[in-house]
Amino acid sequence: MGNLILRGCKTIAEYAFRRWMAENGFVDGYFTLEISGNDAIIRDKVGNTLNLTYDKVEKCVKAEE
Repeated sequence: MGNLILRGCKTIAEYAFRRWMAENGFVDGYFTLEISGNDAIIRDKVGNTLNLTYDKVEKCVKAEE
């Protein structure tokens, strides 16, 4: 899984977001990922969103409640 996710990633944050999506069942093709620095938005086909943040100190992705 890791090698497929890593290909095409431009930043560590993007890699972390894509890995988080894969580990949490967000299948590519059904969701889009919009990244801005250490923040990201996952959007589904009907427009619902989930905000994510990459914490570079703890090296983890956190979803907003």
